[in-house]
Amino acid sequence: MAASGADRLSALPDEVLHHVLSFLPAHEVLPTSRLARRWRDLWKSAPALRVTGVADCLNPVWFVNYVDNLLLLRDPGARLDAFAIDLDDSDFDFTPLFPTYDSTVNLWFRHALLCRARALSLRTTVGVYIEDDDEGPLGLPDAPIVSQDLERLDLEMVTLKGRALDFSGCPALVELKMKGCAILGNISSSSPSLKHLSLTDCLMVHDDFSRPRIDSPSLVSLVLTGFNGWTPVLGNMPLLASAIVRVTAGCDDMCCKNSYGDCDDGRCCGCNGHYKACDEGRGDSMLLKGLSQVTELELSVDSNMFIVNGDLELCTTFPKLKTLLLSEWCPGIAADLNMLACFLRQSPILEKLTLEISKVPKVRVQRERRFQRFDEQSFACNLLKKVEIKCEVDGRVREALSILSSCGIPLTQFKIQHGNKASGR
Repeated sequence: MAASGADRLSALPDEVLHHVLSFLPAHEVLPTSRLARRWRDLWKSAPALRVTGVADCLNPVWFVNYVDNLLLLRDPGARLDAFAIDLDDSDFDFTPLFPTYDSTVNLWFRHALLCRARALSLRTTVGVYIEDDDEGPLGLPDAPIVSQDLERLDLEMVTLKGRALDFSGCPALVELKMKGCAILGNISSSSPSLKHLSLTDCLMVHDDFSRPRIDSPSLVSLVLTGFNGWTPVLGNMPLLASAIVRVTAGCDDMCCKNSYGDCDDGRCCGCNGHYKACDEGRGDSMLLKGLSQVTELELSVDSNMFIVNGDLELCTTFPKLKTLLLSEWCPGIAADLNMLACFLRQSPILEKLTLEISKVPKVRVQRERRFQRFDEQSFACNLLKKVEIKCEVDGRVREALSILSSCGIPLTQFKIQHGNKASGR
């Protein structure tokens, strides 16, 4: 406020004031109506709305009523660019809202769709899980998410199943992110708009002993990291250009006895669950075939994970692959050596290879298939120009160099990085 008493803030254009309001959490927006007459209704048409918890709030029921009224009083004709629901149990105790918690949050979520939000995010935390063990985390209804305007959807710690995983009703959706979500079924989208899919630390299962599938033929980029449950089957993705896939110990397709998932031990959950999946054919690729059209690939696989080994035996070709990064790779593990050999053999235009050697040596499975020596194989990587090896243990670097030089790769093409230091060879 100027010394003369003039309200210079209110003199700013509506677009600027709306931009300022977009940074405020929902419970701080309404009080701005008391700043001046012009602010009385300004909040009703703000292009972004952020519903967050209120620190030290002792009455969550009041909070719910507050948000309900905020949404109902909003100008129905105003554009809504972004709507975020961020519920953290560190803000206040959500327990009094049970068992209507799901329906309350879902009502806000669906209201955002009715408001034609272009960016929508829903985040919860472990603390707001329904207390009944059979219920699990916050769940979206078994109904399609339909919006003609939604472009970006970001979900964290949410359960989705059935029709909620079909995004074909969102023809403008470009980017879909899920983190820490329980995905109980197949992710599908026939919409040509969906270009970017990111699944991080998600539980992936199916309720009929079949593997979950990801079918979205328009994808350009895919991130699939740290998932629990069964490895999903990747459908045909002819436009996929880049992918990051990291399979960790949380995956159910693991066996410490056999590198191909057929240890014949009735007590092995990995091998037995693998062959109980009724919709998978033993001769079909589950993971790598869907990645076959990428130009850039980052792949990290636990030594006990057998799905990739089976896929590699099918000799999937990567005709467009130019940049390959094998993370957590170990030169002493037959499965990792086989993976490297297959990529060198089946990637005719590969230009750059990076090996990030695991800091801790991997544990061998009890029975490994025989690995054919590199100097006994032929490779198609005639265009390979650059090889980077990242490792903190000199002995394993020398082992990796020996393996790669046996492929006919000149030592002048190698770049070795020890920790944060790099050197050429």
